[in-house]
Order: sequence, then structure tokens, then C-alpha cells
Amino acid sequence: MAVTAAGWILAFVVLAAGAVVQGTVGFGINLVAAPILVLIDPHLVPVPIILTSLVLNLLVGRRDRGERPWHTMRWPIAGQVPASLAGAATVAVVSERGLAVLFGVLVLIGVALSIVGEHPRPTPRVGFVAGAASGFMGTTTGIGGPPIALVYQRERGTQLRAALSRFFAVGSVAALASLLAFGQFHLSDLALAAGLVPGAVVGFWLSRHTVHRLDQAWLRPALLAVSGASAVVVLVRAVV
Repeated sequence: MAVTAAGWILAFVVLAAGAVVQGTVGFGINLVAAPILVLIDPHLVPVPIILTSLVLNLLVGRRDRGERPWHTMRWPIAGQVPASLAGAATVAVVSERGLAVLFGVLVLIGVALSIVGEHPRPTPRVGFVAGAASGFMGTTTGIGGPPIALVYQRERGTQLRAALSRFFAVGSVAALASLLAFGQFHLSDLALAAGLVPGAVVGFWLSRHTVHRLDQAWLRPALLAVSGASAVVVLVRAVV
């Protein structure tokens, strides 16, 4: 179905809101925008939102340079790409609802442990596992940010966003390549993405006014809140 004018306005608003969250915390655009975009028009997901997310991550990465972010993300990316492919194969033979419930519960446990002060140190092994969990969860549930974000929650704001933006940009490219290989990437998706990108760009621009406020003391609580909300959304979608 064609997207109506009201639909485009709503898409602009939710993408701007999602981009503010991601531009501030480091992830979250899919959490905020994807469920609404599916209701507006199912064709807006997955390729157009993935393309939009890629643009947003490139903008965040250009703004937040960090210190050797590619070095920080080398092990998570090594785990992310093959796990994303494994996730695509898994959903064909395993109940997507069961996977969503499993991951939702695990993320909530991770958030709870983080609140009481227990969380894994970002060693190469932990980074690889977190990257794999993010890639697998992103492919099977559509929301893959929490596992990797929880591991790097103690990083300062600029470093966290620099690292996550590169991690998610690589994930977007891998997802688009997989969709193209399976014939799920069409020219019409580019036109739809062009309609979504302005909302993400405006949200990114607005995040300049929120990022420094959170960086001072509230980034970690905000990250845990977004991670918890992600898990709840995944669980509710699975149950409903």
C-alpha cells in the first residue's frame, strides 16, 4: 500500500525521536521507530529502516570520533557478522517467539545485574560473545543493541557512541548484503528510505542538545533504561 501524507508525517516524528535516542545513548532508533513503521506500511521494514539507520550511524560516527573505536569493536564485529547469518538461518527452523522470549529475559537479567553493580568487563572474549549476541538478536528479533551496549556501558559518552556507531554501521551493511543476496532488496526500497532519512537527520541534529546533558551523569542510567525497554518490547511482541 502507498504511504499517506499522514503516514509520512508520523514516520518523520518517530524517526526523529528514535534518532535523538540513538544520537544520545548510542542505539535505539529501531526500538522507537520500527514498531510504528510496520503499522504505517510493512514495506518500510526492513530495508528502508536499515538504510536510514546506516545513514544515522555514519553521522554519529563522524561527530563522535572517540579513541581507536575500530580497535575497540574489532572483536564484537568479528562475532557480529557470522552470528547475523546464523540468526537468519535459525529463524527458518526455530520459533521466533521462543527466541524473542529467551533474549528478552536474558537482557532484563543483564540490566538487573548492571543496576546492582555486576557486569562483564569488555575483554576480547566478552566483546566477541556480545557482538555475536547482538548480531543474532538483531536478526531474529529486530532489536540487537542491548547485548553490546551492556558490555560497554562504563565507557564515556563519546567513546561509547563512536564504538557503537561503527558496530551498527557494519551490521547494517552486512544485513543489506544478505537481503540483496536473497532478492529482498529492491529499487523501491531506496525511494522509501529517501522519505525516512530526513526524520533521522533532524533527530540527529536535535541530539546535539541532549548528548552533553546525559554525558555528565545520566548516560549509563539512560543506556540501562533503553536496554530494559528493548527487552520489554521484544517480550510483549512475542507474547501478543
